[in-house]
Amino acid sequence: MGNSFAVIMILTWPLVAALLFSRLPPLNAIIWTLLGGYLVLPPVVAIDLPLIMLNKESITSLSALVGAVLTAPRGGGGSRRAEGPRFELWVKLLILVMVVAPLPTALQNPEPLIEGMSLRPGLTFYDGISSSVEMMLTLIPFYIGHRFVSSPEALVQILRALLLAGLAYSLPMLLEIRLSPQLNVWIYGFFAHDFSQMIRYGGFRPMVFLAHGLWLALFASTSVMAAAVWLRLRRGTPGGGMRLAALLWLGMVLVLCKSVAALIYAVIFVPVLLLMQPRRQMILAGLIALAAFAYPIARWTGSFPADALADFAVGLDAERGQSLEFRFDNEQILLERATLKPLTGWGGWGRNQIVDPETGRYASVTDGQWIIQLSVFGIIGYLGMFGLLCGAAIRSGLYAWRGGAARLQGSTGIAVAALSVIHAVGMADLIPNATLTTLTWLCAGALLGHVAHVWQPAGAAPAAPGLSPKLRTVL
Repeated sequence: MGNSFAVIMILTWPLVAALLFSRLPPLNAIIWTLLGGYLVLPPVVAIDLPLIMLNKESITSLSALVGAVLTAPRGGGGSRRAEGPRFELWVKLLILVMVVAPLPTALQNPEPLIEGMSLRPGLTFYDGISSSVEMMLTLIPFYIGHRFVSSPEALVQILRALLLAGLAYSLPMLLEIRLSPQLNVWIYGFFAHDFSQMIRYGGFRPMVFLAHGLWLALFASTSVMAAAVWLRLRRGTPGGGMRLAALLWLGMVLVLCKSVAALIYAVIFVPVLLLMQPRRQMILAGLIALAAFAYPIARWTGSFPADALADFAVGLDAERGQSLEFRFDNEQILLERATLKPLTGWGGWGRNQIVDPETGRYASVTDGQWIIQLSVFGIIGYLGMFGLLCGAAIRSGLYAWRGGAARLQGSTGIAVAALSVIHAVGMADLIPNATLTTLTWLCAGALLGHVAHVWQPAGAAPAAPGLSPKLRTVL
């Protein structure tokens, strides 16, 4: 899929990363290598190599990792690299679980599935190894965030990059809102999804170079929240009018994206980011992530009020309510199938789907990342992935609840709390959508790395009592 230019862009991204690392400070180069690749490279396109799929996610992750390792500051005497924050034991265990989970999945699914005209092959040990390698590649941004992007300066730079990228991306977004999502077609030669899903409320919602309009709307919502944080960070300094204008501009673009969920996120959490104390923000983020992590249990036990929520949504907007009801129905169908192999799941090749035996087509739809992970790799795979993702915000919330946020004064506390909230919003969005990206993993690693770095037992001296001169320069 895609033209030759799409393949060339993926293959040449390491050169772009090298240019960024040669011109920018290492921290900025890491962030922009990941963020720039996510926003510019073609979606869906992949180069299939033995054990590795080179796509926009893997190529940006590998490029950022190589650049980060080569440019990392050295320790005393220049003899070795300075050590970053170490993984806590529970993080190491979840990483191991996530990487190893595909192996028992492959071993438990050797039989082919033959249903009418549908034939789905059984899994081999090679499939398990290939999926484990894929998990390792997926975790690279997490490692980068934990090891290289977890300082107070780094968290501020992430927020700044999200704001600047949102402002720059708003221009092609407006173009597609007016003309329909065509940039990916014009430049890379293909449309990345179903065009009918980009038609909403008598107009179009943009995609630019992302996989779906929902992905872009979530990014726009994240940029709005970053703009709100930047307005709070720079309160009382010159240029407040420009920062407010940026917030209003991005908010207007978000409305034009025509995504109800992304708009609700901004409406709820922009006031939270502007007004709530950082400690309470971190606790709130932890509770949101905990609820997202527990959602499969609520659905499995039937305690989640799916029918009542769908009826309420239909009363507000019939079209959106029916879409929500459709999602709930498919979740239930896939959950019932996942129950047949709860621990290890069904594996890839569409084995987790319900198939129409007469046509051979899928009769179910997997929307949420949680149901994809649960049905493909079972409870083991779910605990590994969502334990790390949700655990980042939950760990930050626990840190704040135990009084740790009091040690993060001023702008440092605002930045840590804001990134916790933004990451928790991303966790909530993984319930209805599969909007898991390299940026999600980067934020998770950065949050866990920061908390691991500053965490001190009760009564110990704080490791990060205030702003460093470098952070004052950034602000």
